Amino acid sequence: MKHDLLFKSLLRAFFRDFLRLFWPNKAARIDFRHVRFLDQEVVTDLPRGSQRWLDLVAEVSDRTGRRKTVLIHVEIEARLRACFARRMFRYYMALRMRYNREVFPIALVLSGTGRGVERAGCSDEALGDQVCAFRFWRILLPALAGAAYVSAPNPLAPAFAALMKPGGRARAQWHLECLRGIARARVNEARRSLLVHCVESYLPLKAREATKLGRELRKAENEEVLAMRKLWFERLVDKRVKREEKVIEKRIEKRAEKSGEKRGEKRGALRAKREALLTILKAKFGSLPACTTRAVSELANPRRLNNLLRRTVTADSLENLGLR
Repeated sequence: MKHDLLFKSLLRAFFRDFLRLFWPNKAARIDFRHVRFLDQEVVTDLPRGSQRWLDLVAEVSDRTGRRKTVLIHVEIEARLRACFARRMFRYYMALRMRYNREVFPIALVLSGTGRGVERAGCSDEALGDQVCAFRFWRILLPALAGAAYVSAPNPLAPAFAALMKPGGRARAQWHLECLRGIARARVNEARRSLLVHCVESYLPLKAREATKLGRELRKAENEEVLAMRKLWFERLVDKRVKREEKVIEKRIEKRAEKSGEKRGEKRGALRAKREALLTILKAKFGSLPACTTRAVSELANPRRLNNLLRRTVTADSLENLGLR
């Protein structure tokens, strides 16, 4: 899942928690029973004329004083760019002119250096006078101290902490602390898996670190965390296998002749599971040795493949899987 897609999903699922995490006073003004996401919001990027989909635009109701509708616009950036403030200004003006409503602009930045939560912006001058000033909130996650977030009661906080400063903790230990924070959150399993996916995607472990984490997860005090991570992994495996199967099915439909369709479908299902297993092994253990890749590529027993997919969830090394 690409970074913008993952964070769009996170922000939609935890929109109220996101605002409460960074702007509790402003969140208190919003009636979260009536939030509408504008999914098809496109802005023309002048002067080049190219069109760009805005990451997230939510229509909310400000319940203080005279009730009014406000647009909250969030852009997700992989890293800081010099021209970003100008781009945010163009997006602000496009939304303001199109809807004639107040707009609250936010930038969520996933990498880079600077201050954590700050006001940023740009201005224009003419004949020595400032004629226009634009400001927006910018959240630079890697600049924040994770210790202030990893144990926070907000369910989104420990997931975001995976991108923050670990405060001297070893990577495997920080990974575990983020997962513990998510395990304490009062959310349903689907939303919890989304939070775990954020940690697993943005705090990847090398083979030795993954082994250390595996040992910690087998301790009695981490039983709930292990079960949560196992459920997330099973969901991930299921999704990837189904995705690979769909790709293979489309190829079979195009290439297979009527006489060989059943045989082709079986080969396609096996290939999909092998490709899914290799993808998951790489995500968990990093670069795979040639002997492991070859062993998986030669697997032809569906039961053996299904067994390996299940065991990969809790395995802490390739040796335990018999693949090295």
